[in-house]
Amino acid sequence: MAPTERRLKQGDWVLVTGANGYIGSHVADVLLEEGYNVRGTVRAEKPWLNKLFDGKYGKGRFETVPVPVLDAPGAYDEAIKGVAGVLHVATHINWSGDANDVIPHVVEGSVNILKAAAKEPSVKSVVHTSSSTAAGVPVPNKKEVIDENSWNDAAVQAAWAQSAPEHERPYVVYAASKTEGERESWKWYKENKPHFVFNSVLPNYNTGPILASEIPGSTGAWALNLLKGDDMAVKMFPARKASSQIPVVRDVS
Repeated sequence: MAPTERRLKQGDWVLVTGANGYIGSHVADVLLEEGYNVRGTVRAEKPWLNKLFDGKYGKGRFETVPVPVLDAPGAYDEAIKGVAGVLHVATHINWSGDANDVIPHVVEGSVNILKAAAKEPSVKSVVHTSSSTAAGVPVPNKKEVIDENSWNDAAVQAAWAQSAPEHERPYVVYAASKTEGERESWKWYKENKPHFVFNSVLPNYNTGPILASEIPGSTGAWALNLLKGDDMAVKMFPARKASSQIPVVRDVS
């Protein structure tokens, strides 16, 4: 395939999971701008989201489908019908420090979307949204080579052992969930060899505009929250993360 050739054509429908989230809403926005139609999954109906994109791109190009439980068997079977591409952005995140509350749900939800895509002949491409923390975390004064074989096993081990300081455990569990979610997705894809192309992206701390006031904003809201006196993110993340790259959310999308 030539570098400029696209697997999906304009007018195709693309499924974006978690379309009401910070990154998911930007992904949907970019796809619509590029001429694709978007079906977004949400936990519950979000009329404001439909209004946002209907007003910007016209009715008939964006629709939502409720998927209340990401790791329920067959959760995406209806939502995925007829789409040509899938961008899996949604994840189970509650900032719990208990690995049992997060990791199994993320893994099952990640594999769920692949199973659904394998049953839908129209799907040509699936992209899994992982995190840079799935590959590793920068350590001061330590040089490392990160490639497609790099996994943050230290986070996985620490998450299950609960060995990190209590205030850092939510971040460690998050990193472990992203590690295991992506790893198990690749494992399933290689073992089952479905008809579609699969890939993953590993964004870092995202910043930039929040498309609607109803969107909490994830990392994009942390600076504003800090100004309001909410220092949760500062306390939760290890100090070494300050050396990481900070991409703009639209570039990631």
